[in-house]
Amino acid sequence: MSALLFTKSTLTRSKDEVYVAAVALRATKGPAQLLMSTAYSLSVWDLQHFMVIIKPSSPLLSQAIVFDFQPEDPENIYTALAALSGRAVPGS
Repeated sequence: MSALLFTKSTLTRSKDEVYVAAVALRATKGPAQLLMSTAYSLSVWDLQHFMVIIKPSSPLLSQAIVFDFQPEDPENIYTALAALSGRAVPGS
């Protein structure tokens, strides 16, 4: 089971509320999922998926703005290998 963690920071200038959410990465079913589960259980990798959430202080903007950082092809094994090796991964 993955947990969603939030960190809150309030900007002093505009009083917008900024949150950072982190969720453990999940792999597709099969060998990739087995590899990721093993890595997590052995504390070898602790890969996280991050999102930045901004709650505007302006009464004109009632919805939060979410920036979700995700690879262009998140289920591609080469994307996973690149991320695991610390190389840059193109995002969308």
